[in-house]
Amino acid sequence: MPANELSELSKKVTLELLSAMGFEATVTVVADGNRADVTVEVDDDDELLTGQKGETRQALQHLLNRFINRGEGSRYHLQLEINDFWQRREVELEALAHKLADEAVSTNSEVRTGYLSSQERRIVHVTLKTDTRVKTDSIGEDVKRFVVVMPVGASERTESHAS
Repeated sequence: MPANELSELSKKVTLELLSAMGFEATVTVVADGNRADVTVEVDDDDELLTGQKGETRQALQHLLNRFINRGEGSRYHLQLEINDFWQRREVELEALAHKLADEAVSTNSEVRTGYLSSQERRIVHVTLKTDTRVKTDSIGEDVKRFVVVMPVGASERTESHAS
């Protein structure tokens, strides 16, 4: 589908979903290729749309992706931003990654994040990719996955499940 159609469809389904949930929102979309970046601005109760750690935003993003792909595959990707939540969360995750790297090096032992979504784990991995002092790995299963940060030279993890 052309970018302008993807943009229109993304805006339409986002507005319909938010309206059905009782939210009045301003929605803007920038589409390029098969990606639509959807920005939502709401005046009140945005935490109901984001969740404490973004889990609700991620669930809404998943639903919207299913809507624009009509439930089949993932040909198009919609990225949802609500009142700059994801932008702030990325900054938090980058700071956490650096803090964990410093801790792993100073204690010469591995340190772990709490459970993170795949999108959040990716931010930690990418942030530390160029830090030559540490290496990262994702472990756990399903929604109970987290990132382990360990000093270079530490033995390889045996239950490695890189994301």
